[in-house]
Amino acid sequence: MATLSVRIRRELPGGFALDVEFDAPPGVTVLFGASGSGKTLTLKSIAGLERPDAGLIEVGGQTLFDSERGVNLPARARRVGYVFQNLALFPHLTARENVEFPLRDLPARERRERAASLLTQFGVGHTAGRLPRHVSGGEAQRVALARALAAGPRLLLLDEPLSALDEPVKLGIIEDLRRLNRDWQLPVLYVTHSREEAVALGERALIYERGRVVSAGAPLEVLGAPVSAGVARLTGVENIFVGEVAARDEGAGTMRVRVCEGEGVCYVEAPLGRRPVGARVRVAVRAGDIVLATAEPRGLSARNLLRGRVARVEPRAAETLVHVAAGVHWAAAVTRQSLQELGLEAGKPVWLAFKTYSVRVFED
Repeated sequence: MATLSVRIRRELPGGFALDVEFDAPPGVTVLFGASGSGKTLTLKSIAGLERPDAGLIEVGGQTLFDSERGVNLPARARRVGYVFQNLALFPHLTARENVEFPLRDLPARERRERAASLLTQFGVGHTAGRLPRHVSGGEAQRVALARALAAGPRLLLLDEPLSALDEPVKLGIIEDLRRLNRDWQLPVLYVTHSREEAVALGERALIYERGRVVSAGAPLEVLGAPVSAGVARLTGVENIFVGEVAARDEGAGTMRVRVCEGEGVCYVEAPLGRRPVGARVRVAVRAGDIVLATAEPRGLSARNLLRGRVARVEPRAAETLVHVAAGVHWAAAVTRQSLQELGLEAGKPVWLAFKTYSVRVFED
């Protein structure tokens, strides 16, 4: 089983620089980050569609690119399967002909048999004679995956392949990708900025920010502990505010942060960090870490207790966000049952409670 090793640097006009180094063993490695953070540029460099300024790319001991030795295999010689965000199926070819395209050096009968087998494996054998415009989005995605695997690649690159699909179709293809991962045992790089996809599919995650890998590890670990306010926002943290360190308590291991939003101000207790009193910071708290109560909570370990009023209630698919004006506007996540039992509605007085270690503080 081959491991992909990447160490590349590429500078683009406008000052952006990609500078990343990582290994991807067989299994799904998620590249997670905002648009423009360098994820797609990384895939294109590995596939041979972009040339890095410097670095080394190897898979299974074979060198695909080495700036020092002058090695730069052409894209076709790299045996890399690539599914683009827009799929890039040839519109004038049928589904079967699209899958056959990477096999054009094989005899016609062998091409047809392999294409038919792959289409069947992905549950779209019935689309073999159809043009791309006559298949659904989910079917087109499966055809694109079959084409990417047709020539027996040694690694697979998937660039936001599910971004245009609705939830039921997306869940079905995620299951296909899990099966593919089990059966093929390839290094798979999967680009996404969806936290749900990263957690559902990834065995490892690399967090990209401004052309760098700023965090790496198990998806739940690195997404649950964002290393910057930008990553926190991308991972779905609902409460992010500008603040200022107001006081430090070395003995207690905490610091008091003045949080601001417009004319609103409140104070929160956070874990002690390196920032001095007066330093500008960003404060992030997940809505799911905040407990709502209609009376002042007592006997809790949570050190942050804020009094406020419900500003509005925002129903969501799996939960409800209750927006509360408590110095600044906070969002707390509750179940529909809790919403009803507490009688939460606009104007109702409430208390917010959350622990010190639920507060993450970043440099501004």
